[in-house]
Amino acid sequence: MKEEKNSAEVGIKSVNLTLRGRPGSRLVIHAFTDKAKQEIRDKQQKKAKKAKEQRDPNAEFMAARYVDDQGRECAPVTALKKAIITAATAFDDITKVGLRQAVFVDSITAPGADYIPIETLEGKPAVGVMREDAVTIGINTRGLTYRPEYKEWQLRIRIEFNPRIVSEEQLLALVDQAGWGVGICEGRPERSSALGWGRFMRV
Repeated sequence: MKEEKNSAEVGIKSVNLTLRGRPGSRLVIHAFTDKAKQEIRDKQQKKAKKAKEQRDPNAEFMAARYVDDQGRECAPVTALKKAIITAATAFDDITKVGLRQAVFVDSITAPGADYIPIETLEGKPAVGVMREDAVTIGINTRGLTYRPEYKEWQLRIRIEFNPRIVSEEQLLALVDQAGWGVGICEGRPERSSALGWGRFMRV
């Protein structure tokens, strides 16, 4: 028996896109680690603060990656949707509130997952290289962070959208604006650091 769509899904369209990092715009990932989550839990539960352990840069680098159940290094799906929503500020006829309900991003190679596999320009699984950066922690404290970077990268995504709220032409314009002026993940243009990382284009 043919499965019927509910009324909200009638007329919904989708488009498949390959988003490739702009020349010179690396992708830098920094996952929220289990260790950081545990530190927040301990603080909220007012547990005694433990002495800081000796740092292991390689372990921090490995923990900063998003890795799916197939071992592929990934970017979070939410980063792409947030970038598209933020891009709406550059358009007069699209609101961020309406767009949140009209656009849904998914991975082509891992449908329904929280992550989108990062690929090389040849479509193979990308492998991040550790980078060391000086960052500001809190107000006046400087520290070092260890994260994976991908100098050449692409993501393959599927976007479902409601054409009654946003047309395909508008959607593609939003994606282009997101890739040019918003970016994804660390050092993206919309952040105060504005390093120009995570910028992309449709190919």
